[in-house]
Amino acid sequence: MTRAEVRPSRPARRRTARVVVATLLAAVVATLVPSAGAPAGAADADRLAVTIDALTPVALGTGDTLVVSGRVSNPSSQAWSRLRVHLVMPSVPLTDAAAVDAALAEPSADVTGTRLTSPGVVVEAGDLQPGDTTTFQLEVPATELPVTTAGVYPVGVHVLATGGDGARSPDAVGRAYTVVPYVADERTASTRVSMVWPFIAPIQRDARNRYVGTPALVQSVSPGGRLRRMLDLARADVSAPSTVLIDPALLDALRDLANGSYGPARDNAPGGTAAYTPSAVVDESTAAGRVQVFLTELVAYARSHAVWALPYGRPDTAALTRRSAGESGKVVVEAAQAATAATLAQFDLSARIVSWSPNGITNANRINGARRLGATAFLVSPEVLPGWTRADSTALSTPIADKPADLVVVDPTLAPESAGSNPTLVLRQRVAARATLAALGHGSRTVVVVPDPSFDPGNEWARARFPTLFDAPWINPVTADAQLGDRAAAWEGRVRLPAKANQRPIDGDQVAAAARIVGSGSVVSEILGDDERRDVFYQQSAALATSQDWRAARTRGVQHAEEQAASVSRILERVSVSTSSFVTLSGSSGRFPVTITNELTSPVTVGVHFTADDAAARIEDIAPQEIPAGQSVTLTVSADVGQATTTTFVATLATAEGSLFGEGAAFTLRSSVVGRIIWFFLGLALLLVVVAIVRRVVKARAAAVPAEADLGDDA
Repeated sequence: MTRAEVRPSRPARRRTARVVVATLLAAVVATLVPSAGAPAGAADADRLAVTIDALTPVALGTGDTLVVSGRVSNPSSQAWSRLRVHLVMPSVPLTDAAAVDAALAEPSADVTGTRLTSPGVVVEAGDLQPGDTTTFQLEVPATELPVTTAGVYPVGVHVLATGGDGARSPDAVGRAYTVVPYVADERTASTRVSMVWPFIAPIQRDARNRYVGTPALVQSVSPGGRLRRMLDLARADVSAPSTVLIDPALLDALRDLANGSYGPARDNAPGGTAAYTPSAVVDESTAAGRVQVFLTELVAYARSHAVWALPYGRPDTAALTRRSAGESGKVVVEAAQAATAATLAQFDLSARIVSWSPNGITNANRINGARRLGATAFLVSPEVLPGWTRADSTALSTPIADKPADLVVVDPTLAPESAGSNPTLVLRQRVAARATLAALGHGSRTVVVVPDPSFDPGNEWARARFPTLFDAPWINPVTADAQLGDRAAAWEGRVRLPAKANQRPIDGDQVAAAARIVGSGSVVSEILGDDERRDVFYQQSAALATSQDWRAARTRGVQHAEEQAASVSRILERVSVSTSSFVTLSGSSGRFPVTITNELTSPVTVGVHFTADDAAARIEDIAPQEIPAGQSVTLTVSADVGQATTTTFVATLATAEGSLFGEGAAFTLRSSVVGRIIWFFLGLALLLVVVAIVRRVVKARAAAVPAEADLGDDA
């Protein structure tokens, strides 16, 4: 049975712009996909876009009927008429995974076969005006197909048409390809297949603790968005033993967006006593409502399946664990571990921690470093495994630093980008082909599939009917963990960076700034009162500030980390200590006032620690005490400087736990030794004055006696 349906044309006023864009796109695609059975230059004739949306069954067997359906669109500026859709299929199957990949990457008549012309394998598709789309469906019994030997057969669709000038070329003006395994009565072994669905998105906070790129994230989890489609695809068969790969930072961000609450004091945050509980009433017409629906369904799906978790925010483990990172690296590593554990616990998820460096590019040293963040499995690119082929297992075990390490090879050819097929259908058929070849003895019977983090199932994902992948009796679905450990294949080769790997870790300055976020955040908690939620928030911020995503924006990454650290420091700057810059004591000891000012909107508990440039001088520390919000408190302290004359002191704020913070208040204290000298000289001066007065009195009296004698004689 065949059928074709032409959809109505779009309004003329919108057609011109779309035609121009689509024509350029078609030209680019045409240059990349050469024609099967046509000269190399014939690719330029591709002016119709063909997409294969659905194919059944997953694998052909005796007595089956092959059904291929899809769309033909006309993005060109000319009309095409008398469309005929042909099925293309070779008579010789492929029995090598690399050959399958090559055949689909660069189709040629030698591999993909020629057009079949029997009545059942050709469909008339009518005419197409610019901007129009028609659908097609081919249904062909296996007995009418050139399949006789077990293996993997390329399946193509060629479209022939008459151009606007009336010319009809024998070359296809549109084409698309996929593959279908064929197994007749051959005995096959079972291939164990594990699907790992990645739920990953770039997550960052700005200096106001709001999320960067919120509109894009909301769109992604809303109906029609990439992550929404991914979850729907995973949930299409909830009974399948799939594995969920999650970045806890995504869960955290979605909860905050759903609650509309941000910052260290956000609602229902990790580190608190209450687990995540979604609102009972959800308005899906709002962004917050759509986010909550997605988050609730993702968490529910994860709780019923095996979970792999990346460290919170995917910190750059290579940067954090290298020797030059020093103490700063250790601080951020511990923060990332704590943030990961707290976030997973808040959503009641138990997970295996895994490491996935950018593009899977890593080496043995970096893998060993990733263990410090709790990773026990490592997703790697085939590029770091010299000698690995697609016939090898994607679940490996190899000794690294004298300990076995589980490696999962992320093979990009299992879910490649394809302009000619439904992405979900491409994924299903590629996995089916790999599993079938293995079952026939042409490869490893252990297949772990991890789509790229950016994988989009596409708008037509449901038509691919992905769960039917496991209808083939030789494909056995298992969890990814069931493929690792003792069941993993031994890898005896090296794990090393490719010769031209451009995977330089983030800068050390960025790591140091992230460590300051943790340090300052800890002090904030100490002065405001211990709150695990606040601690977790700053630990998360440090992990996000060192995300491996910053490798693509190195300068901005350093600036971001420093801005985050500065935003925490500004909180501490609003609590200060002050005193007179010059204090004079009346003796070797005395008392003077010190003022603590709290400009925050919450009370703080702080004390003051004094240090001097003379070890003999001492001022008693002010014990930690509560300073009300928005107030200043003046306290009197006692000082003892001993025999010192002038001493420089620094008053620094201190928490109850003994952490010092803020800019210290320096002041000079003049001791009583100066006072005694002054009194000595004053006393000496007074004594001299008294002596002078006495001498004058004595002299005056001595002079008075002879005078009296003279008066007596005269008398």
